Amino acid sequence: MPPQQGNHLLVSPLTSPDTDLLTDYGIAYLSRELSIVARREVTLGRAGFAILGEGKELPQIAMAKTFQPGDWRSGYYRDQTFMLAVGALTAEQFFAQLYAHSDVTKEPASGGRQMNCHYASRFYHHGVWHDQTQMINVAADMSCTSGQLPRLIGLGYSSLYYRMLSTKNLSPWNTQNFSRGGNEVAFGTIGDAATAEGHFWETVNAMGVLQIPVALSVWDNGYGISVPTHLQTTKGSLAKVLPGFVGTNDPLAAIGERGVDFYHLKGWNFAELIAGYQKAITRCRQHHQPCVILVDELTQPLGHSSSGSHQRYKSRERLEWEKTHDGLTQLRKWILETSDVTDSQIEEIESETRSQVQEARRSAYAAWQAPFIKQKARLRTLTTELTDQIQKQQPESPLLEKVATTTSFLSDDQTLHNHLFHSATRRLLRLAKTLSPAPLVTAKLAELEKQHAKWGQEHYLSYLFVENHDHSPLHQVCCPPKYSATSIQVGGREVVAQYFHKKFATDPRVILMGEDVGTLGGVNLEFEGLKEAFTTRVIDTGIRELTILGQGHGMAMRGFRPIIDIQYLDYLVFCLQGMSDDIASLHYRTAGGQVSPVIIRSKGHRLMGIWHSGSPMAMILHSCRGIHLCTPRNMVQACGMYETLLKAHDPGMVIEPMNGYRKLERLPDNLGDYHVALGEVEFLTYGHDITVVTYGACCAIALEAASLLAGEISLEIIDCQTLHPFDRKGDITASLKKTHSLIVMDEDVPGGASSYILHQILDQRAMEYLDTPPLSITAAENRCSYSADGDYYCKPQADDLVDAALKILSDKSPARFHS
Repeated sequence: MPPQQGNHLLVSPLTSPDTDLLTDYGIAYLSRELSIVARREVTLGRAGFAILGEGKELPQIAMAKTFQPGDWRSGYYRDQTFMLAVGALTAEQFFAQLYAHSDVTKEPASGGRQMNCHYASRFYHHGVWHDQTQMINVAADMSCTSGQLPRLIGLGYSSLYYRMLSTKNLSPWNTQNFSRGGNEVAFGTIGDAATAEGHFWETVNAMGVLQIPVALSVWDNGYGISVPTHLQTTKGSLAKVLPGFVGTNDPLAAIGERGVDFYHLKGWNFAELIAGYQKAITRCRQHHQPCVILVDELTQPLGHSSSGSHQRYKSRERLEWEKTHDGLTQLRKWILETSDVTDSQIEEIESETRSQVQEARRSAYAAWQAPFIKQKARLRTLTTELTDQIQKQQPESPLLEKVATTTSFLSDDQTLHNHLFHSATRRLLRLAKTLSPAPLVTAKLAELEKQHAKWGQEHYLSYLFVENHDHSPLHQVCCPPKYSATSIQVGGREVVAQYFHKKFATDPRVILMGEDVGTLGGVNLEFEGLKEAFTTRVIDTGIRELTILGQGHGMAMRGFRPIIDIQYLDYLVFCLQGMSDDIASLHYRTAGGQVSPVIIRSKGHRLMGIWHSGSPMAMILHSCRGIHLCTPRNMVQACGMYETLLKAHDPGMVIEPMNGYRKLERLPDNLGDYHVALGEVEFLTYGHDITVVTYGACCAIALEAASLLAGEISLEIIDCQTLHPFDRKGDITASLKKTHSLIVMDEDVPGGASSYILHQILDQRAMEYLDTPPLSITAAENRCSYSADGDYYCKPQADDLVDAALKILSDKSPARFHS
């Protein structure tokens, strides 16, 4: 096993520019043998699925020879050879992941949460960031095709930024654990078919525009599962398309002329691969010259995955060609032809490797099964006790057969899983409780069931968010804004601008990036003057929302605290895949091993028009669990939410109300020092007739309705403040105990966020306090039309809330109110 410190792997390279061909062949053969055995394990039922990297061994070894400690990989689930070659993966760990071993000491990438060949380094542990300059840094892999690319922009841009800090002798905070003067390369890998995705083209374009040290390798074996390349790519090859991105070779040329370098290599030609990667990465590292390396004429000798056969869609001629051009075959042949190595020497390496792989498989399987074998013995004992008790009470009881059926797996020689024991324990416990009097074994079964539930919680239901008390926003107590007699009123945009001026002055890690945030100062002038004061930290980007998100995401993984501005909430749809599949699940899918404390900022809610006026909260809530969702009603509140998120290590999103930038607000005396506690509601008015739950721009509308009903109906208006987390103290339930009536109002579509809010309240068991059915007031199903009339008829109004309140109370007190 590679040397370890804490829970993160340090550098233990197996290959280098100086290793001999036999060493390199041994790595390639090891990887191939692992693939073969892994597929066999699936066939035998010991593993559920396998997707592997056979056929890509040679280019990955060539790439590994140029990889240095501190570099980053954001890759494709075919890169096992690379991981083996740089010492970030052992054969035992390979099999532990194949079996989904939930122990991170055995399977450090994800603790069994991700399928095989999805790798990750552990650079974070309960609030502590490890020294990334000494690590083989691997951003957690994902199955979504090309989803790994956008964050490459941030990983590479961080090196550019760290180099800038180094050349200007700026060290605003302890940066030495994150970079060695910006000399790190961000390596990306992708399969050729996935380059048909927009992610690829947006990433390549951003690489060229920003001139960042990103080296993107494309593994091309001629197919995307069964679909050939000519149906994926214009002209049938990236080699005919990508040269348009190539610029001048002069590293001193203007950035606008430099473009992206392009290299075209053959996957079976080891000498060409070694030379090509050495040239590409040297230029990339020294001059921050981005490059795309197309490696084609690769093979996939075992097919796409364990669930399909490539003989179904490949011709006989293609299969013969692949057999001849298999990189492993070609390397073996080349070694024998160009050196004094003998065939028997190679055969000895192959034989030893096969034995090592089998030993690694046995060791990993035994380690995975060991705790289950202990559980098997214990459950057998409890089953025997329960059977004896049933026979004493009911000798002919059908319960005996049910017990035997429930525990039949105990007598089988099969692969064991914890859920088998948990399910069996729950069923046996239910059977035991039907007996009267309850047998003594009932208490033992109950205790065992609790242990299994706790195990499941720890291994599969943990780490959605950071759990360390000091670095979780969920542990921050509310610190409210303070005002005095001299507090002035300013427009909402000025509140935001002054907050960020203070924050940038006190925290050098904070960076702002997005469309028009710099020179213009934001489309609502909420960043006015920020670019002039903090030139390098306010970054204008092109119109490329997906890689704006990736730019912030990658920088957050490398120690910065980026705030990315998505100009309008409509545009968030471009980012949704990266938010949902990557950022939201990162801490969870690495079992706490990685974090990305990026803050996503956007504007939404109240404004006229089919676009720029939507409020798709449910879309975000349902697809991005793992990102805190803050919905401030004004800019003072928004700044408190930014402060909370910046003090912690979780990702978050703040959606500012679009109609709030010109509204006057009192400027807090302690701007930059107060914060909002996430998951705590705020009472805007206290009342006794109806509880109104809302958030964002609808708070002002609810207050208007309360004013219209003053003296007639008393509304208790509650601002959710954050939708995720939601009302962690149960204050809404406390309100319903008093009013016994509920209205939920928001600007999402019917059944959107309002359904989520009702579900949350239902989970608090608050519905039992209602005297009448709850009502929801939402926007229309259609988009909001452009005009004042469109806004009135498509969005919730104060009149709507007044009518709903009257309807509820007319049902409760028909003699007093009429609907």
